[in-house]
Order: sequence, then C-alpha cells, then structure tokens
Amino acid sequence: MKFIDWIAIIGALAWLPHLIDLLKRWIVKSHIRVITHRAAEIGFTTNGPIFNLRLAFAVSKKDIVVSDLKIRVRHESGEEKIFEWQGITQQMGKMTMPDSNVMPFEKEQSVLAIKLTQKEIEERFIRCQDASFIASQQEYISAAVKKSTYLKNEGKYNLETFLREQEMTDLYTFNKHAFSWKPGKYEMTIEIQSPELFSIVDNKRSFTLSPLDIEKMSHNKNMLEPDYKRIVMGVDKDNPQIEWQWCNPILNNI
Repeated sequence: MKFIDWIAIIGALAWLPHLIDLLKRWIVKSHIRVITHRAAEIGFTTNGPIFNLRLAFAVSKKDIVVSDLKIRVRHESGEEKIFEWQGITQQMGKMTMPDSNVMPFEKEQSVLAIKLTQKEIEERFIRCQDASFIASQQEYISAAVKKSTYLKNEGKYNLETFLREQEMTDLYTFNKHAFSWKPGKYEMTIEIQSPELFSIVDNKRSFTLSPLDIEKMSHNKNMLEPDYKRIVMGVDKDNPQIEWQWCNPILNNI
C-alpha cells in the first residue's frame, strides 16, 4: 500500500466520529406522548379566536428542544384554523397560604423554545391565537396608531373622539367579523417542531361546541369596543378588566 493510500485512509477515519454521531441521531430519536387536560379553554376577545390548553409531554429515549407549537383545528364542515402559541405558563409547585389554602405557584415562560426532558413530566398552560387573525389585525392596529400619532402632532387628539375615528371603527368591525367558532364537531392536532428528530403520539383530540356555546361566546363581540377603550386608556376604576365568556369543551381521544 502506497503512502498516499494511508493518507486517504487516515482522512476517512477523521470523519468517522461525525458519521457515527449522525447515525445515532437518526436511530435514537425522542419519543413524545402528549397528555392533555380533560377540557380545553376556548374563547373570543380583542386577540381574536383563542384556544388555550393545559398539557404535558412524556418523553422517552432522548431529551428534546421544541422550537414551535401549533394546534390545528378542523371543523366538520372542512374549515380549518391554525392556532400558534403566544404564551406558556408552567406550574412550578404549590404554596400553602396563611389561611391554610393551597395556591399553585406558576411562572411565565418564553415561547421561543421549551426543553422536554425524560426525567420529569411538566404541566404547562399553552395560550394560542389564530395565526391568520394576528397577521391581519396588525394592519388595522398600525392604521389606528398612525392616526393617533397624526392627531397628537396636530394638537387635535381627544380620546373619546379618537375612539370613534374611522380607523378605530374599521378595527372594531374587523375584530367582530373574525369570530369563527361554529356549532358542531371539531378535530384538533397538536403539532410541534424541533431541530431534532422525534416521533409523537396521542396528539389528536376531538370536541364539540353546542349552539349555546356559540351564543355564549358571541356575547364577547359586545365587549370589544370597551376593551379597546381600556387598552388605550389603561385599567382603572372607571375602566376595569373585561369579563370575557369562555367555553370548556371536553376533549376526546381520536
């Protein structure tokens, strides 16, 4: 064997650890099982259609970093919506208060990424919004902000008058028309993304909304303008937090 052949063999061996690592990543991948609370939290606010879910992930074989989470919801009519995570609250433990009542201790987490480990099954409350609503609403909000800035620069800004400007009226109308919940059966799929390989099971559920559920949430349309006023003015005794109507349909495994 010539010297140049030995050089080629040594060069090939230098790649061997990297190739082994790639092979291990392909063979040993995370296995994720989704565990959900028995009911979801569904609503409609100035943030549009809302889908909130309390869940946990059981992970085996390998820890994994989740970089994105979506809930795909499909009505029996075929209409489909995608809800993207906007906030996560994680339960860290419980505190015993002076009156002996037990209160859960929770902390807010970033939605940039979460790490799922094999050692612990951690419960999280995921707050999701309709992805299409978020993109469209921003156009109306930008127009209203631009109008507000113009009026202030001209010395013509008056809060009550501004809330009746065309830009704000367009925002109210858009928000009301974004109500998309319908009576009937829905199927939902919890979808996650990761830079690592994984398999996922038990990530599909079904639920049903009744005509009474839709009527209940529809009352929130009447609270949109008061809430936008609260957002502009801030919360005080004359503009308290809005009491939204929520539905909690039972989730069934598919």
